[in-house]
Amino acid sequence: MFCGAPATLLCDGRLGYPPKVIDGQEFIDPFHPYTCDAPMCSSCTVQQAMMHICSRGKGCRIETVDYCPICIRDLPAYPQTVHRLIYSPGQAVTIRRAHWAGFSNDYQNGLKLEQGGGQQCLDL
Repeated sequence: MFCGAPATLLCDGRLGYPPKVIDGQEFIDPFHPYTCDAPMCSSCTVQQAMMHICSRGKGCRIETVDYCPICIRDLPAYPQTVHRLIYSPGQAVTIRRAHWAGFSNDYQNGLKLEQGGGQQCLDL
């Protein structure tokens, strides 16, 4: 999406959270955030955090928090987050598309659009 190289990572920038109702009050659900999910290669990413997660019987693994150039520009630095409530997966998709639409670089500017979607008409 950013440089044309094959994407190996997805952006972890948090765009918002689903609501969680406890005793009739609405709160954010911090364990299930909606993230940017922009596909990017390892050279386009900015690593915000690295966590070592160990559990009994399952071993240890390393998890990273990686931001894309859009999230570095628009979102607060990790661990601060945007406390926006997102009520449905469809709303998350719309917010994600608007988030991505505000970015352009030399690679994206060099892409050409074909009129009509590149389809060929066959007169039969």
